[in-house]
Amino acid sequence: MRAPAQLQATIELLDEIAQTRYPADRTMANYFKQRRYIGSKDKAVISEYFYTILRHRLSFDYLINNAGLESNSRRLAVVLLKFLGLKALDFFTGEGHAPVALSVSDTESLSQITLDELESAPLNVKLNVPQWLAGMLEAALGDRYEPEMRATNQQATTDIRVNTLKSTRKQVIHFLSKVGFDAEPTPLSPWGVRFNRRVALFGLDAFKQGWFDIQDEGSQLLALVSGVKAGQKVVDFCAGAGGKTLAMAAMMQNKGVVYASDVHSKRLAQLSIRAKRAGVHNLRTHVLSSEHDKWVKQHKGMADVVLIDAPCSGTGTWRRNPDSRWNLTRQDLDNLINTQASILDSAQRLVKPGGVLLYATCSLLKEENESQVDRFLAKSSEFSEVIDYFCAFNLDESMVDIKGGRMRTYPQLSGTDGFFVTALRRHTQDHESN
Repeated sequence: MRAPAQLQATIELLDEIAQTRYPADRTMANYFKQRRYIGSKDKAVISEYFYTILRHRLSFDYLINNAGLESNSRRLAVVLLKFLGLKALDFFTGEGHAPVALSVSDTESLSQITLDELESAPLNVKLNVPQWLAGMLEAALGDRYEPEMRATNQQATTDIRVNTLKSTRKQVIHFLSKVGFDAEPTPLSPWGVRFNRRVALFGLDAFKQGWFDIQDEGSQLLALVSGVKAGQKVVDFCAGAGGKTLAMAAMMQNKGVVYASDVHSKRLAQLSIRAKRAGVHNLRTHVLSSEHDKWVKQHKGMADVVLIDAPCSGTGTWRRNPDSRWNLTRQDLDNLINTQASILDSAQRLVKPGGVLLYATCSLLKEENESQVDRFLAKSSEFSEVIDYFCAFNLDESMVDIKGGRMRTYPQLSGTDGFFVTALRRHTQDHESN
């Protein structure tokens, strides 16, 4: 495909996501599935055009509105070209598969736009933060607000987790080098390998043989700080597709048992496929009817470790899910906060005396993190925060924010998705009697 045709595909994707309101990754996957003639290099360019617009949507809309126009997919594409230092007239030619030529009025109005206009824009517009979320994010991040929000407007790295049941990081990096991929160890996760550009990994023999899986380094750290050991009983309560489940199973060397539970049966079915490829044998899955499923009561007090990676706003993953910032509403957030509280109240029953409960989100908001944990601790006298918990993992505290029994990663500071995790221990009977 020529560059104008790539831009036209981007415009079509923007039109489709506006009409369907489907997530960006789903919209893009469906689009490419219906157009198998689009090659991998073209897909990479189109994807980056599409995601750049979604990341900078508020800024781009501001510039278009300043020109006296309403925003639409074609005008967003024009501003994208300005952002990239390209000329719209070279793309909007109407020739072949190129976008139809711009109208005279659009050409005149859009040609006057300069990126310098953003200097006088409100801060949330410059940072591409929805206005209703800006105050909450600034309160949560403090001095880190601007650098972290700017980092969410950048393309995320591609990270993989080496499966230690089948390989080592050294072996995987050597293999990748032989097949022409430039990769390096991640600075925080002992299993991580990082690519600084988009790469196609699913077709590699090493992937098919289960040597590695795709997983952001921040997510790998959540598994690492679970501290699980061989022979234990572990529950990944909101397992999803099970990236952290598989990492913990590898930490346990297939000894003991990892229970993966979730309300989404399709995700757990995908986990079973991934587990087979990874050579994981100590996995059991359970589809929950809700967080209060009777399975929880039946397994009360049986787990050494329970990890709750709770459903959340996803504000820490805006680099790779840029459309989620525009789809979230205040009502959505309130519903999520209520669900998180309900999950915590139910899943804590699985933890045995002396066991550890880890509560985590990929959110940057206090309302979903510290405030949620404070509420739980005020309500439950059976748990206490493990103040020195994260010291055991020797993490570089110049890249990870650790305060007592609470840990945060950030896009700019850590180079990962933004995660929050806290460690709570259930009191033993001896502690309670004292």
